[in-house]
Amino acid sequence: MNSYTRLCFAFVCVLALSGCVSRDQADAKLAKACAAGVNVFLTGGQEVDKIVESKFTPSPVVQGFRHVTLIATVKNDWLEQNHTYDCDFDESFGFLGGGYTASIEKLEAEGIVIGRAGGEILGDAQDFIKLTDAIRKALYE
Repeated sequence: MNSYTRLCFAFVCVLALSGCVSRDQADAKLAKACAAGVNVFLTGGQEVDKIVESKFTPSPVVQGFRHVTLIATVKNDWLEQNHTYDCDFDESFGFLGGGYTASIEKLEAEGIVIGRAGGEILGDAQDFIKLTDAIRKALYE
């Protein structure tokens, strides 16, 4: 193998590995996306101010999905409170972690359940569209 071939091979390896997404990086993206989804449905000027704690487990809904539980501080003009929210995501990693995609399966926030279960939409279809748009922006922008 000549030096040019080795250099090209090394470049391809570095390029391939630079796009890798670790489990921790993917979980951080899912937490951010879950918070963005929650913000869509908070009313009265409320919004997620900060994520206090996040827990990641295999989904109890569908095998192979990722479950995210957020404890987040929600604030409005004068009050801050901690609330718990749950999101389930369908996710996939590319070859050698070279690509990562995720989509929301279900969001549970203060009595609201939006998402999919068994191929059917839970909640209002327009709310589901708003949710998926917010999740997509948080994950990919």
